[in-house]
Amino acid sequence: MKKYLLLPFLLVVFGAAGVLNSCKKDADSQPTVGTVSLELANMVGTQPLALDGTAYSTASGETFTVSTLKYYISNITFAKADGSTYAAPGEYHLIDASKSASTNFTVSKVPTGDYTGVSFVVGVDSTTTKGDPLALSGDLNPANAMYWAWATGHIFLKLEGTVTSASPNKALVCHIGGYRQPYSALVTAAPSFKGSTLQVRSGTTPKIRLSADVLKIFDGPTRFTLSSFPTTMMPSAASVQVAQNYAAGMFAVAGVQAN
Repeated sequence: MKKYLLLPFLLVVFGAAGVLNSCKKDADSQPTVGTVSLELANMVGTQPLALDGTAYSTASGETFTVSTLKYYISNITFAKADGSTYAAPGEYHLIDASKSASTNFTVSKVPTGDYTGVSFVVGVDSTTTKGDPLALSGDLNPANAMYWAWATGHIFLKLEGTVTSASPNKALVCHIGGYRQPYSALVTAAPSFKGSTLQVRSGTTPKIRLSADVLKIFDGPTRFTLSSFPTTMMPSAASVQVAQNYAAGMFAVAGVQAN
């Protein structure tokens, strides 16, 4: 009689253990995530960028000042040594040299692991411009003066200042944007970690320190002199050349730090 009473009891115990074990496996199968911090330092060569009328020199000795520097970083992707990648969704950040808070931001829910590289789009992909632009909020809001209403699209990079070596002084105006060929200026930057590893772990916030060198806007696959630098305020062949310049060398990894 006792054997018959024991059998249902054992079935309940083993059944409960099976459920608990199944729940544990489900929990273990969930990916662990962490947060990555990115910090941008806007530079002109080796000097920190100032918007106070400071004159800077190009390699050819021409001088200029900067009054405005803004650009978008989006579509951030982290890469591992085995070639696998994680593309962070919904990341659009407007870096504004006049607002120090804009040069620091975090990317959350990055799967834990060791990453050996990062890449990002300099600009905003065309999918974000669909619908009513006035419905866009935050960094994408047209009120940030980074939107061409006439072209229905964001300005990817805006540089304004004065060429002080010209006589008389010449306005330096560079507004880069455009999605359509042959004048698409949407480019990707992939600055090297130089052998460093970004270790993403749960509960920590490692940092990627990036520098953005304004001089590389003029000097890359295409070298421009400031005296003949085109006033770019709409999609054109020149704006594509400028975009290719800053994709090639404007951004560099200054360091990768653990939490």
